[in-house]
Amino acid sequence: MERAIVLAAGTGSRLVSGEIAPKPLKPVAGVPLLVRILRTLQDEGIREAVVVTGYKEELIRRALVAEPTLRLDLQFVHNERYDHKNGVSLLAAREHVVEGTLLTMADHLYAGAIVRCLNAFALPHGASALAVDYDIPRCFDIDDATKVRVDDRGMIADIGKEILGYDAIDTGVFRIGPQLVDELARIHEARGDCSLSEGVRALADKGRFYACNAGDARWIDVDTPAALLEAESMLRLFGERLDRDPRLTPSRRAPTFLPASPADAE
Repeated sequence: MERAIVLAAGTGSRLVSGEIAPKPLKPVAGVPLLVRILRTLQDEGIREAVVVTGYKEELIRRALVAEPTLRLDLQFVHNERYDHKNGVSLLAAREHVVEGTLLTMADHLYAGAIVRCLNAFALPHGASALAVDYDIPRCFDIDDATKVRVDDRGMIADIGKEILGYDAIDTGVFRIGPQLVDELARIHEARGDCSLSEGVRALADKGRFYACNAGDARWIDVDTPAALLEAESMLRLFGERLDRDPRLTPSRRAPTFLPASPADAE
């Protein structure tokens, strides 16, 4: 995967109500949320990022273009109907979707291991995959999380925030192709709106959507002030890339004993 689409069009009212900066630019431990995500993608070999903007799009565009740590080829697509469901944002970037495109939300922080697991996943042509977390108790906000039911073949059987009998949680990171966009277009034509979950469900009904096990890779949906505080706590504990073993932090690392100096010996 060398191309990523990042959905950053929404208002994010639960996190930045009344603030000037839009949600993707909300600082998390001093670094804008979207900048952190793009740095992770860049570190994992993504060369081109298509950012779908909407609400306060000019602020987002200016901030990313001026960010010196980003070496990605940045492109921007504006979704005028950013008050609709998130599937409409992906439709706005339809021409950029090719086989093996990484799709990510602008408000999910995650370790690069999630990108690597999707990249290594043996995905048949025409199918898509969603990185899922089977460690359900670890989810910070289970009520707001998108749940996933996985069948015994490792394929998605159902997805949604209100489904029952789920096996895993949606991490917000996908590997997709044009087939998902085709499903979203059909739903949108019929209803005038569409969500990603609806598109996933439609493609899953055709046996073309897989669940990719994210293992113990850390991630969090930064959607509320409480989740922001948790994200900052995770960065302190697991490091800037969320990939550090907390057992090896300086406070917990076994002491290093140095040879005694000649003065000590005396």
